[in-house]
Amino acid sequence: MMVGPPGFEPESIEPKAFKSVDWGEYKQYLLSKYAKGYAISLFEHAKKYQKLLDDVNKIQLVKPTARNNVINGLVALSKYLGTYEVFMKKMATHGIKRVKADPIQAFNRIFNSNAHKGIEEWFKDASSVLANNEKLYLRFVMLSGVRAMEGINAFNLIVDLGSRYETEYYNQETGFLEHFKYPKLFMRNSKNLYISAVPKQLLDVISKSTKVSYNAIDKKLDRASMKMRVKQLRSYYATKMRENGLLAEQIDLMQGRVGKSIFLQHYFKQDAKVLGNKILGLLQLLPRYIKF
Repeated sequence: MMVGPPGFEPESIEPKAFKSVDWGEYKQYLLSKYAKGYAISLFEHAKKYQKLLDDVNKIQLVKPTARNNVINGLVALSKYLGTYEVFMKKMATHGIKRVKADPIQAFNRIFNSNAHKGIEEWFKDASSVLANNEKLYLRFVMLSGVRAMEGINAFNLIVDLGSRYETEYYNQETGFLEHFKYPKLFMRNSKNLYISAVPKQLLDVISKSTKVSYNAIDKKLDRASMKMRVKQLRSYYATKMRENGLLAEQIDLMQGRVGKSIFLQHYFKQDAKVLGNKILGLLQLLPRYIKF
């Protein structure tokens, strides 16, 4: 008797994936491929909506604001189970697609968002309740524009390397931290980080500091009745850099986004040293208590 691929019954081409998932193993699989926050989101949506792998049409009943997350979770699960092609064919058959961004919502987000409201005051207040190494972490994220966990990884790597960070992580000629040298930490499929221009004085102090924990910072702020707003520092950085003259393509590059446009793929060229010096100069325009 022939036995089909894992997740299939011999008498049917319909996948029976949700009956055979080792969720502990699957979670580790996701954590090895994606940033922790995104991996957890994929895991939770896959586990909650696993039966929709067999009942694809009901994805349309999921509210639009959650539908993309559900689809992403199911796509990741189908790849893990080896049923991706079957799942995507069913999606196409039922005409199910990801929800496209509403341009009006995007417009309102740009002009009516409160994401940065009070962020500078929050930065000062948060620094007053955190330990010295945690204050350094906030400053590092603010001045680099990296994602929260990328900041944790970079900070702790510098601590681990100590003075060796100057030769093994930092490029003296360009003034960049070269994250691409550590792909296991910073290259995660769609969310990558290549380089960062951060004042060397700050890096020197970090190299003599101690490691930080995102959860520890979160709990400490919570005890002080303060929200965790580290993730908003990333968009604050991008906004300030753009207001002060950095090109959108340059900001994307610094934040790990390399677009697929013909201009970026074939024509855009950048002198690393010139860009590094330009960014370090723009950082001096930030409020006094933020810059290092």
